[in-house]
Amino acid sequence: MYYQSAFEFSALSSYGLIILLAFSSLNVYSIIIAGWASSSKYAFLGALRSASQMVSYEVVLSVVVLSIVTLSGSFDLTTLV
Repeated sequence: MYYQSAFEFSALSSYGLIILLAFSSLNVYSIIIAGWASSSKYAFLGALRSASQMVSYEVVLSVVVLSIVTLSGSFDLTTLV
């Protein structure tokens, strides 16, 4: 089967919600690498601060999503909507 994008694959997969959460958490690595590549300790500390803030928001988002999944009983995006 041919998929147009990763989001279309995740919508058809039974674990589409986990795939979307995994792809959305990859931004943290890019921010840390960008701060490290600037060769400045202050930029790197700012990148660490920003990455920790993003991780804290993702924890709350994951708890909310897991409560919805628990109530619905499925990870499938079509049954959640």
